[in-house]
Amino acid sequence: MVTQLSSRTAGINIQDLGKMDYSQALALQQGLREQRINDTISDTVLLVEHNPIYTIGKDPVAEESLVRSELPAPSIKVDRGGKITYHGPGQLVAYFIFKMHLSEVGNFVDMIENLTVETVNDFGIDCYNRKDEKDNYGKYIRGAWCLQEKVHRKIAAQGLETKRAGLDEKTQQHYLVTMHGCALNVNTDLRYFKSINPCGFTYDVMTSMQEMAGKECSMTQVKETFTQKIKAWISDNK
Repeated sequence: MVTQLSSRTAGINIQDLGKMDYSQALALQQGLREQRINDTISDTVLLVEHNPIYTIGKDPVAEESLVRSELPAPSIKVDRGGKITYHGPGQLVAYFIFKMHLSEVGNFVDMIENLTVETVNDFGIDCYNRKDEKDNYGKYIRGAWCLQEKVHRKIAAQGLETKRAGLDEKTQQHYLVTMHGCALNVNTDLRYFKSINPCGFTYDVMTSMQEMAGKECSMTQVKETFTQKIKAWISDNK
């Protein structure tokens, strides 16, 4: 069980944005982050689907090793952790604007990973994490995974950005506020991953709930399940 986040307010605001361009959602996150730093809003989760776009994180990896061919959609560099990934229709993206102590970030990353793993499992798809393994770059492997024809396939990716948010006078610990979060492939068009080495893996590492289940999955039901998982985590850690 993830430990309680000491700075979390009693309530949590979960917003379903529907479909929104990435740049618009990024600007919204940045505005909400400043409000969370100033304690004018509670912890917030944004649920959204994007138009096709590639995002490149700040991990120190040469871009030419991540892009295999001409990209069929725009790309943008962002300040989250991680390498390159794709966002598009049929993918559930969740952004977390949460305030916590610096020492709690590791547990929070685990929580996000558990949310995606448990959501996928609830749809009868065996899903797991690989957080104790390292990739070819020596970094621990994050996200949600499924075994497909005896090969690990990635069904959800994650990456956070944090910003200092003052000092907790009682504990003398620094506060941080997070941005970004995770992306779960529900009915994603996996062909978009062929142009990249997503998250530093080969292009064919990605899968989706649709591919694993052999049928289209209801985005509405996936959102409802994911939302209930968030609420259950909040309730368990009050």
